[in-house]
Amino acid sequence: MSKGTAIKGFEKWNRKIHIYLGLFMLLFLWLFSVSGLFMNHPKWFHGKMERTPEDHPVTYEGEMDPVARAHDLKEQLGLEGELLLRAQRNPQKFFFMIFRPNHRFGVSVDLATNVATINNVKPQTVGVLADLHTFTGTRAIWNEPVQERDWFMTRIWSFSIDAVSIGVIIMVISSLYMGFKSKESRRWVVGSLAAGVIVCSFFIWGLRAF
Repeated sequence: MSKGTAIKGFEKWNRKIHIYLGLFMLLFLWLFSVSGLFMNHPKWFHGKMERTPEDHPVTYEGEMDPVARAHDLKEQLGLEGELLLRAQRNPQKFFFMIFRPNHRFGVSVDLATNVATINNVKPQTVGVLADLHTFTGTRAIWNEPVQERDWFMTRIWSFSIDAVSIGVIIMVISSLYMGFKSKESRRWVVGSLAAGVIVCSFFIWGLRAF
């Protein structure tokens, strides 16, 4: 295979990869773009959360580890999402939360009556998009004793975001190759790249000086 044939073959596959990756990531990128606007301009959009309290009887196992107990209660109540368990401040109640982008459940179990009060908080579409923008299933600020993804939907979402992140990196490299390949657009490619590098570098390193 000659060098020219190899280059043409590479350029053909480079264009295909660029197009197909873009199609796969189309809705993901739209989601992050639109939700980014929501988060950056909250006054543009309005949406109140719906709050619905419910009481349910539960079977409370006193000899269980707190994390295992929370999982057991979660199953009894039929709740789906990421479990968040914090330090228990009230010895008369056992409290934990369930997070998912379209719901947040605050569960408080009265140890005297074995009744669980579920505070169901449902955000509007704007809030769901904002949650999807940052939802990972684990966050250091939650101070979880065990930081792991315990909801299978979170694992699927996490895998998808990894795929999108890697895809964007590949698309950027592909774009640079196609841009520098064309002599007519090379000047604009260099200018655009330089402008992006300068602005991004300012926010990464430049803010340290202020």
